[in-house]
This record gives sequence, C-alpha cells and structure tokens, in this order.
Amino acid sequence: MKKVLLGTTALAVAGMVAGGAANAAEEPITAGIGGYYKAAMAFLSEENDAGEFADNKNSHALGQDIEIGISGSTTLDNGMTVGFVANIEGNTDGTADSAALDERWLFFRGSFGQLRIGSTESARQEMTNFAPNGAWNFGVNTPFFIFANPGNGAGFFNVRTYDDGLGTEDNLKLIYFTPTFNGFRLGASYAPEDDNQQQYGGNTTDENGGLQNNLSLAAEFNHDFGAASIRVMAGYESYVLENCGANAAAQNCENSPASTQFGGTISFGEWSIGGGWLETEQTALANSGAGRDRTDHDLGVSYWSGPWGFGLQWGHAEIDVADGTQDELDIYALNATYVIGPGIDVEAQIDMGEFDDGTTGANLDNDWTSILVGTSVSF
Repeated sequence: MKKVLLGTTALAVAGMVAGGAANAAEEPITAGIGGYYKAAMAFLSEENDAGEFADNKNSHALGQDIEIGISGSTTLDNGMTVGFVANIEGNTDGTADSAALDERWLFFRGSFGQLRIGSTESARQEMTNFAPNGAWNFGVNTPFFIFANPGNGAGFFNVRTYDDGLGTEDNLKLIYFTPTFNGFRLGASYAPEDDNQQQYGGNTTDENGGLQNNLSLAAEFNHDFGAASIRVMAGYESYVLENCGANAAAQNCENSPASTQFGGTISFGEWSIGGGWLETEQTALANSGAGRDRTDHDLGVSYWSGPWGFGLQWGHAEIDVADGTQDELDIYALNATYVIGPGIDVEAQIDMGEFDDGTTGANLDNDWTSILVGTSVSF
C-alpha cells in the first residue's frame, strides 16, 4: 500500500509541474510574513505527599512562545494554486533562545485536493478535533503554558489528544488531502524516516529506538445544518521500530506501534461542546511482556460572543509503566478571553490538576492549583 501511495503521488507531482510550469512565470509567488507572540504569567501552588514538589518551588513564573512564518502562493491560469510555508520557532525548550526552521512545506492545491511535501504534522494530527476552549493560550491540552509539574518524570507534560509522542512530530513526509465532498474529507501521509533530512549522508542505517515507515490515515465530516453544525473525525497512524536493543536478546519492544484517534464537536450558535480521544501504543513493554499503552481524552464546552470567550475543560491521561503499574493525570480548567482588537487579546485561566504515580513508594504524586494571565498577539 505504501508503494502504491508513493507511486501515485509521484505521478501527480509530475503531471502538475508539467501542466503549470509555463504559467508560473506569468504569476510569480508573492510571499508575506505572519506569526504570533504569546506570553503568560502563572501563580501556582503545588505539593506531593511529602509537601512542596521538589522540582518546582516557585510560586510564580513567566513564559512565552514565539513563531514567525513566511508563506506565499500563486494561482496559475489552469486554476491550480502553488505555494509554500516556512515557520521559525522562537522557543525550543526551557533553556534555548531560538531555533531554526520548524514546520516547512510546499503545496499544490486544486480540484484534485491538496498535495504537500515537507516537514509538518501528519494527516491524522492535522485533522485533530480539540475539546472546545475559551482561551487560545491555555487549556488542558495546550502545548504552550503548563507551569505546574504534571508528572514530567512519568512522561506527562499535559493531556494530548493530537501529538502521539512517537518519533519526530514534523518529520519529512508526503501528505495528500482530498477535496471536500458534502462535508467529507480524507487525508493520508507517509514519512519513510523519522528525520527532517535524508540527504547529505543523512540516510543512515537502522538505529536503536528509531522509527520508520510512518503512515497516517484520517477522515472528517464537517457540515453546517443551519441551527447547528457538527464535526467528527477519526485517524490512525502507524510506525515500524527500526531496532529495539543492541542484540537479539534485548528485542523486548513493540515493533509496530500505532495510534488510534476519534473526536467530535457540536455547535449551537455561540455554544460548542465536544472532545477527543487518542490511544497510543508505547514502543517499550512492561516487565510482564505485555504491551504498554497511553490513553488521553478531553471534554470541553465553550461560549463565544463578540469579543468574549469562555471555556470549561476536563482532560485525563493514563500511561502504563514498565513495572506493570499505571500513572494517571487529570486537569480541570476554566478560562476566558477578551479580544482587544484584530489579532490582540488578553486571557485568563484557573486550573487544577492531580497526578497519581502508580509505583509504590515513588512519592511522585502531585496536586496543584494555578492562576494564569496572558496575552496573544498575532500578525
């Protein structure tokens, strides 16, 4: 199936390039700059069974997230649109100041759908359905601002119903989306390797813990029925583990990990309710030899009217541990947004979380309450 996908894609690219080469010179691509700056401050209290959590003793903290994007496109005389997107990520982790290009891809779009090639999210992740929210900076599954420690040592950062945590999120891949027919749309993507480059000597041999043959399939139905609208999606993503250990005796891994996802939202006027669910097979096994899974799900309701937005969310995550136990995380969030002007808003959230460590005597349980205020400026 993967060979069929790649062969079909190659023919499609060749045909589109041949059909539009002459016209591209008549209407050159025009590029522009966009992006966002997000900042937030948190006031928080957290403790575990032994008192204040040892790895996070600050009662207040600041955070930021910055991304600058360059993009452009042109529509040829044959109706096909050709363009590119390149994003520069301003924050990579707690110590780095900036990064090189983050997501970047080129695309061909027309009556045939859309074809992309580049470093970007999979088709499944692109079509994720998030729980409705009242703040773009915050929420139970935000990738931006989690100031408390929700069990990082156990692999938890937040509740995630989008990124499955397997491999490189933005590995170099081919993606195809069909046109939308009566609200239905399909997507597929394939990455041969877990890298952003496979040239200049980057096409290496199999590595311990490395992933390859990343295939993703997704479908959505999105339709407005007048008084109400509905969006539902389903996705599946699979990988092949290159090597588990250094020798045959160490081959105690899940060699073909995969993720399964469902989500949906119903909207009535200013109100929306919905959520998502993601189950991911971990590459490592438990000490019993059984497969380890991580499951995340979220549920939310939001109200947006004029410049105001309000949201209430709950998220839950659980992961199987190597010793056969299970760690669990719950986050509850109430948030709001006020839009000051085009692309400018202020936001606030109060959230509570609870992390339960399944290992006896580990003493990593953590409860927290935090108040967050922030702003987002996009351009």
